[in-house]
Amino acid sequence: MLENHLNAIEEVLLAQGKVAAKAGHPNLIGGPKEWFIRDFLNDHLPATVKIGQGEVVDSHSKARSDSSTKNQIDIVLYSHNFPKIAYSKFDSAFLKESVVSTIEIKSKISKGKLKEACKASINLKNRGYIEVPDPRRPNEPVGQMIDLNLPIVSSYVVAYDVASQFSTAAKWLPKLVSELKASPENLIDMMTILGRGTVWRLASFPQLGEKLQRQHPDAIWAYIEQKDKNLLLLFLHMLSRLNLTLHMPFDVLGYAKNVRFRSVVVL
Repeated sequence: MLENHLNAIEEVLLAQGKVAAKAGHPNLIGGPKEWFIRDFLNDHLPATVKIGQGEVVDSHSKARSDSSTKNQIDIVLYSHNFPKIAYSKFDSAFLKESVVSTIEIKSKISKGKLKEACKASINLKNRGYIEVPDPRRPNEPVGQMIDLNLPIVSSYVVAYDVASQFSTAAKWLPKLVSELKASPENLIDMMTILGRGTVWRLASFPQLGEKLQRQHPDAIWAYIEQKDKNLLLLFLHMLSRLNLTLHMPFDVLGYAKNVRFRSVVVL
């Protein structure tokens, strides 16, 4: 049932994206796509997670007059029991301790756009917003946690189209690890291209990656090229991370074991 439902939603999102793509002004092309994803998330994520857009701040953040130095995040998922700082009706600042996941929405993903998304992920997980060497952070108020060995923020890219063959795009992430001189875990965790395929970091999705990692111990990334089930993979990945971050018991493997995915390619 879940597979059929999310496949239908993926088709709807793609159809809505085609409508938005016909808009003449660039601001009208990107905005509706973000609304569609946000509507999907509002309808499918638990009430313990709230959705916004803006930037992430911590206790070291300073006011910056140059807006070009700020990282505007398309979608921020944050814990409902934390406050936010409202800049306007649509933009806010979110305390880093509250952030669960971030999502960048792209009309058409290219290597350059993916590189920018990965830079923002690195900044969020390892530098800038979180000005400590360890990207892990407490999900309880500062001062009440002794053990900081907790899951890091998850970061995603969702795109409606890709500027190349999907198999080529899937190999951009391993290349960006070298180009950005970054650890794989600090790049995005999953890239979903609706109607085309999904690529993810194996360690971020152990429910589906443990067997692959045993068979391919040196592999870091995996991808599936497929016309459907991409939103399903994204949904299962997000819920698996919520399980770790917000301690929500969720049997990801149980929901996924009967799904017939295409062949997985490891990188």
